[in-house]
Amino acid sequence: MKNNYYLFLLLIIGLFGFNKVNAQSCPPTGFSNGSSLYFFYDSGTSLCENRPTTVNVGTSVFTLSSCDDEYSIYGLTSGDPVAPPNTFIADFGYATCEYTDGTLTNETLSIKQVEAIFNSLRVFPNPVTTGNTLNVKFQSNVSASINIYSVTGKLVLTENTDNLSVKPLSISNLPNGIYMVQITSNNLSISKKVVVMR
Repeated sequence: MKNNYYLFLLLIIGLFGFNKVNAQSCPPTGFSNGSSLYFFYDSGTSLCENRPTTVNVGTSVFTLSSCDDEYSIYGLTSGDPVAPPNTFIADFGYATCEYTDGTLTNETLSIKQVEAIFNSLRVFPNPVTTGNTLNVKFQSNVSASINIYSVTGKLVLTENTDNLSVKPLSISNLPNGIYMVQITSNNLSISKKVVVMR
């Protein structure tokens, strides 16, 4: 059943397209002087060993030459320099990231990246036997809407995440029962069954 769901998810993405999930896979800032690429990260959000060794801009290949917690520098190893250097699209292999004047202006995740984000989605504790908090945990920071529905289909709770990896939900007003938690980020939606039995 689980495999069928993921196959259905990939089919939906293929049929209706997928624009983007807001995840911190692209560095938020990127510059070029033509022969080098400079990417800056928020501290603690990306490990050097998880960054690609090469980045492509068009047919040009840039290879990682320096890496630290807050930045990566790539030098041109084949192809032409970036022109114009203030606007470019960098292909990291897992995502394509467009930069204009240093700012990330568009991010398109690969199907593998989308699958990874939602495969690792956890809603816990489940069942809820004590306490009044239900947590939604993503693989990385995501902006999404979270709706909880009763078994009759009534919307009982709605929350939003803004670039968070964990979102705690207060469920103190929910009586014992079975609920569906629907998480939606742009064109992608997934539902999880949750049981409350305090």
